[in-house]
Amino acid sequence: MAKKKKPITKMQCGTCKEVNYFTKKTKQVEGKLAFKKHCSTCRKHTDHKEGKK
Repeated sequence: MAKKKKPITKMQCGTCKEVNYFTKKTKQVEGKLAFKKHCSTCRKHTDHKEGKK
């Protein structure tokens, strides 16, 4: 049987709305992902949330 690929999700900066990161989401996670990552546009650590597809 062929394995299903995990869907790739975009991580979008909370302040400038720039898409900076891409990650794979597991089935165990319910709701939207949120990480504190470095934004190259804002030049500081901001909240990055799962963006629209």
